[in-house]
Amino acid sequence: MGDAGRTLVSFPPRPPWSFVDMEGNASYLALSLSDVLKKSCVLFMGPLVGKLKHLAPWIVAVAIFAYLFNLYPPGQIWAALRYVNFLWFTLFAIGYFLVVYVVDCWSVQHVISGLSHPISLRDTLLARGVTYLIMVINYPASQAAFAYYLKRKRQIPIFDCLSIFLFVIIVDLMWVVTLAFIGSHFQPLIVGSVDFAPTIRMAAIAVGIGFIVWIGFWQRWLGRLFRIKKRWGWLERFRAHHVFGIFPKAKFKDYLTTAVMRIPIHVSIIFSIYIVVMTFDVFIPFVNILGTLPIVLFIGTLPITPGGLGTTNAAMVHLLAPRMQGDIFSQGIITPQELMLTVSLLWMFANYLLKILLGVILLRSVSRDLFRPTADVPEEVAEKEATHLGGAI
Repeated sequence: MGDAGRTLVSFPPRPPWSFVDMEGNASYLALSLSDVLKKSCVLFMGPLVGKLKHLAPWIVAVAIFAYLFNLYPPGQIWAALRYVNFLWFTLFAIGYFLVVYVVDCWSVQHVISGLSHPISLRDTLLARGVTYLIMVINYPASQAAFAYYLKRKRQIPIFDCLSIFLFVIIVDLMWVVTLAFIGSHFQPLIVGSVDFAPTIRMAAIAVGIGFIVWIGFWQRWLGRLFRIKKRWGWLERFRAHHVFGIFPKAKFKDYLTTAVMRIPIHVSIIFSIYIVVMTFDVFIPFVNILGTLPIVLFIGTLPITPGGLGTTNAAMVHLLAPRMQGDIFSQGIITPQELMLTVSLLWMFANYLLKILLGVILLRSVSRDLFRPTADVPEEVAEKEATHLGGAI
């Protein structure tokens, strides 16, 4: 009987996970399972990893405070509050906060106007004040919100803003390193039985050399000096990254001018602890604060906790408390470590409270929509590219 008399039956294609042909489909099965696993990991683990990245700093902060409160009971911290003169503490906290806030906005306004687009001091005062509400919880998100505001209000590219914030942070870090270098010559820094002052000096020198290399890299000093025309692909890709957009335009004088403008901030920070401690009727020699506080500030800028929460407190207890002097300790009720932890907690709370109050007040005079993400740069991208160093500054 010929083919013409046969009935042709078509079968659906065999799915790749079929076991009918073990040799042919075993590889398809493995491949399909591999794809499923990969896609499942991306689908389910992606959001989990994202949440963990946001939660991890808070977990570290909680662990540090658990450690501190295990050493120094909360009851003792509460008892130490009776030694503070709340009137003088409050007045000084407000004055300090306003000085740092205004000088910070003034210097940022100058850098943005010089390296990107002209803006007014009012713009930075308003944007920084409102974003304080976010900064208390998430420092990179506050920088991103600041950039969104300037994008909508003054049409400044978002990555220009983030690049300028990074520029200012680098200048601040160089101030911290410089002050740490100076302070290390005034006193030993004993932790356990080891003097870390020589290590700090060497580290400061290394950072200083790295800073000069950083400026020379963006200004192509080496290429100009030796007339090198060759371009390396990986270096050029690094240069072209949008978060470094303003650095090729920044001259040495821009770093120097910004550093001079930030002097009142760093002087205020150094003197603030010296004065705040005295509102508790105790005393730390100024030379000890000058030698130790920059190291505390540097530890606080490390992006392992939100805004230096916990790390700054622990550093102040371990590095500054041994220098504390006062008649109240002769009573045996409070130890210097317990009082120093109380000072750091109250000072931190006061600064957070003032930031929240200012943010709430200023938010009434501006639309919240100005701080929302734009269509061209999603919030996740802006926050990722924003500077992740926070701390006391």
